[in-house]
Amino acid sequence: MYQIEWVGMLRNHFKPGTPDRIRMIVLHATAGTYPGDLKWLRQGGAPGREVSVHYYINKSGQIFQLVADRDIAWHAGISRWEVDGRTVIGCNEVSLGIELENRNDGRDPYPPEQYAAACWLTRELVQKYQIPPHQVVRHLDISPGRKTDPAGFPWQRFLAEVFADLPGQPALPPAEQLQQHMLDVAYRAAGSGLPANWPFFTVARTTHLGMPVTSLVARPPAPRPASAPDDRERVLSLPDGTRYLVEVYARDALFAAVGPDDTIRTDEPVRRLSDIPASPQRLTLLEAIFRAADPINGFQPGWAFHQYFLAHISELGMPISHNHRLTLAPGWNVACQHFALDSLCSPVGQWQIIYRLSEIRRAAAGEILLAGISRDRAAQLAHLILDDLFTLRTGRRYQADAALVRYALDEELGAPLGQAETALIAGVPMALMPFALDVVACRLPTPDWPLEQPLPPGHPFGRLTTLLGPRRQFTSGIVRLSRLGHQFGSLPVIRNQPVLGPPRQHRPLIDVSLFAGDGELRRRAIDTILVVPAPGPASLSLCNAHIEARWHYYIDHTGTIFRLRNERYVARAARGIGLPAEQLDQRALVIAVEGSLDHTPPVLRQAVRTLVRWLQRHFQIGHDRVRSGSLTGDS
Repeated sequence: MYQIEWVGMLRNHFKPGTPDRIRMIVLHATAGTYPGDLKWLRQGGAPGREVSVHYYINKSGQIFQLVADRDIAWHAGISRWEVDGRTVIGCNEVSLGIELENRNDGRDPYPPEQYAAACWLTRELVQKYQIPPHQVVRHLDISPGRKTDPAGFPWQRFLAEVFADLPGQPALPPAEQLQQHMLDVAYRAAGSGLPANWPFFTVARTTHLGMPVTSLVARPPAPRPASAPDDRERVLSLPDGTRYLVEVYARDALFAAVGPDDTIRTDEPVRRLSDIPASPQRLTLLEAIFRAADPINGFQPGWAFHQYFLAHISELGMPISHNHRLTLAPGWNVACQHFALDSLCSPVGQWQIIYRLSEIRRAAAGEILLAGISRDRAAQLAHLILDDLFTLRTGRRYQADAALVRYALDEELGAPLGQAETALIAGVPMALMPFALDVVACRLPTPDWPLEQPLPPGHPFGRLTTLLGPRRQFTSGIVRLSRLGHQFGSLPVIRNQPVLGPPRQHRPLIDVSLFAGDGELRRRAIDTILVVPAPGPASLSLCNAHIEARWHYYIDHTGTIFRLRNERYVARAARGIGLPAEQLDQRALVIAVEGSLDHTPPVLRQAVRTLVRWLQRHFQIGHDRVRSGSLTGDS
């Protein structure tokens, strides 16, 4: 049982109403952090952007009520939905709004405490006001051209749990449940969600573009405080003044013109990036697509990597990672960038030599010869690149004999796009995994089965079998989203294999210092570590990191560490800290941390401590020379 704390609004940014108006529940994400985002909501937003909401749930699971249920809060904005058989324009009048503390970037997690509180509250409201499943929605459902919140929220699982065992609620057939869960996993891995009747999804499916990679959003024009949530508007403006929605899929990017209300114009077709000739419009779209994957470098037309990409788009797919350094052996470094369908690498300093992961794997198998790489070296390099890819996208090590890994490589499904998830479908535990060209799944013995543990032989699909295929039992096998309903005659069998490789113990360190430039060499030995806050979001902070040369390292809110520049060079963020600038510039290693140093998630706090301790050992820096305040005080 949860307690709801009444806090009210500081301004009356709502309208009086009656309880009988309530026919919908809308879930949002604040795009901010507690307590700043709650304060911003309580004060009613900002001038010209007046807002309010009925409920707010922070990451600890505390529930606050700001507006009485009967009253009309201003949370939905321009919106549209079918409610009790009629089309409602402007959903505030008939809905309750629930805000979840979350950065809304698709990567910020919803902790179990917060998820459980949201599930309990929504279930209570559903029963109290007799709300049907179709009328429990996300902001992105009712405003699909404008909003992405709550990005990354496990929607299908949430709906299933909210309405579980409620009287009068018919369950979907298991095959449809599985399909919806698979699509939900794919779109959440791309940092978004799948709205109803989404035209991009229809085009991508009919033209076989694969799974979504990312939904582009307009970058905020300037750093924003955590107390002022950002709407994460989806519309991008091009140099010619046209405005578009852009969604990136594995094989291509789709875009469509929008009208004044930010909805997709029905008088113009959805277009593909690959169909656009060389033009300022195409260059702007390429820059936005690459900047979403690599905020530091974006798209560089003069780079050999990106020239190669333009000549092989259909084979490489869309970018999904930073251009970063990997070390195979002392003195043997490569620059690597992952794409949805393949990965590219070049020996550092030999930029005209470009290898593709698919070619390196063939060379490792002895099928082809690659100039400058022996078969043994090709095998080592292929493993290094695959391990890096799986680490970045799934948080797990690459394990060649893991069932879903082997299947995806054999079937050429492209890169993994996100973490595997477990879902109960008709009471059957399933592991779901999004890849670039499909979503795959397999049955698990129990819902909490470790995915790195080998599966026991011969466990059947159970109740799923009768609806997904012929009426007979099958041993454990792999199911694909694209083949649901017609694949069960010959399922790939899993024989005593793990589903995936083991999880990484720590978030990765991504070395993006390759193109930082030389800058000013130190003239004094390093003896200080300085931790400074960076307002964020990370995509904006990293955008000019090489140009400004302010930091050596940057840690985002997920705990991912970016090495921005070589420690031999000065970082300018040391200035203005209260000590002589020249003194700190020459002596300090600077670590920037996304957000406030006073309110950091545990994973970020742990990443800071881990990095600080490693730097202390490497450069022999004492505890008394670690500066910044609360985050490193107990390092």
